[in-house]
This record gives sequence, structure tokens and C-alpha cells, in this order.
Amino acid sequence: MIVKGSELPASDHGRKLYPLTSHEIAGQHFATWATTPDHPFPSHKHEQRELWFIMEGQAIATLDGQEHLVESGDLIELAPWVEHGLRTDTRVKWICMG
Repeated sequence: MIVKGSELPASDHGRKLYPLTSHEIAGQHFATWATTPDHPFPSHKHEQRELWFIMEGQAIATLDGQEHLVESGDLIELAPWVEHGLRTDTRVKWICMG
């Protein structure tokens, strides 16, 4: 699931609530990444649920073979065993938690 940050309303203080499915996400890691054309994040899959948050830039997220444009402020919720990867023509900074 991809939640487009640009489509979420912000409160007076700039707070945005990102809806998630009702599944729990175990916090086994928290990592920041910088993906570039020379260093894409290769497609892979695993049993762990993850959240990706795009901090800066635009990229193409591939989820089970389908491509999605993601950009700053977007949240990607990855279910177990969904093949996922990220590539960009420029540079994108993002957070991975899972």
C-alpha cells in the first residue's frame, strides 16, 4: 500500500496522520538510505513487514512487479513476501523501518 503524503491534510501545526492497515510492524531495524542511479535498491522479498518513508526526491518503487511513482512525503507499507525495490534517475533519501 502506498499512502501519498501530498493527498493527506495537514493540521494547523503541520502534522499529518498516515493511515496504516491493522497489522503490527515489529521494529527490528530502522535505517536511512540514499538511492541513486548508480546505487538502486535491488528487488527482493522477505517474511518481515516494513514501512518506507520517502524524505526527499522522487523514485520508482516496484511492488510485486508493478511500478509506482513515489515522492517526498509518501509512505509505503510492505506486506511479507511482497517483492520490492526502489530506483531513481536522480537521488532519493528514505527511511526503512521493519
